[in-house]
Amino acid sequence: MSHILLKGWHRYKEKGKYSWRSSLVIALVATLLLWWLPIFGPMVSGYVSGRTSGSKYKGLLITAIVAGMIGVVSFIFTYIVQVPTSVTYFLSSTIVYHLGTVSPYGAWFVSAIGQMFSSFPYYLAFFPSNWAVLVAFGFVGGAMSELLVRDTEKKSVLSAKHPIHNDSKALTPKEVDYTPPVDPHPLLKKIIREKDATESSDDYI
Repeated sequence: MSHILLKGWHRYKEKGKYSWRSSLVIALVATLLLWWLPIFGPMVSGYVSGRTSGSKYKGLLITAIVAGMIGVVSFIFTYIVQVPTSVTYFLSSTIVYHLGTVSPYGAWFVSAIGQMFSSFPYYLAFFPSNWAVLVAFGFVGGAMSELLVRDTEKKSVLSAKHPIHNDSKALTPKEVDYTPPVDPHPLLKKIIREKDATESSDDYI
């Protein structure tokens, strides 16, 4: 089977959709929304973030940044800038309490997020079940993006049936616009002259 490979693709057409900024936002938001779901939450977050990044190393780096960012914030609010007890009591007794009357799950979720950002040991309790899985699947998602780019760079636009390999299927050739050169090939000139001569003889008869 013979192929004509289309050159000049350089990168996959979806390259414009790959963005480390979008990947970072997705990793952060999805991690905060799905961190409580063991294993599967960080798997989804990391994979989608890695696919959005477009590169295995970008996916690895971005998910590691997100995991480290949450850990740094949790460490700061635990040991450096501790949240006053009055603020914690107000948030738990007012906001979380009233939210619990509407949605018990929402109240639990807000309380758990607050605990994660205000208790560094609570953050570490989710390693490696959450944070290591997040980084690993960020790498996997980015690797899948690279494979898709690499496979799409080779586009076969014409496949002719080989006389020996009968199992190959010929594709319909792609129609393209063709403008003949100003000075035709000598063989083409000869064909044109013969055709004109034939037409002239037919007209004479």
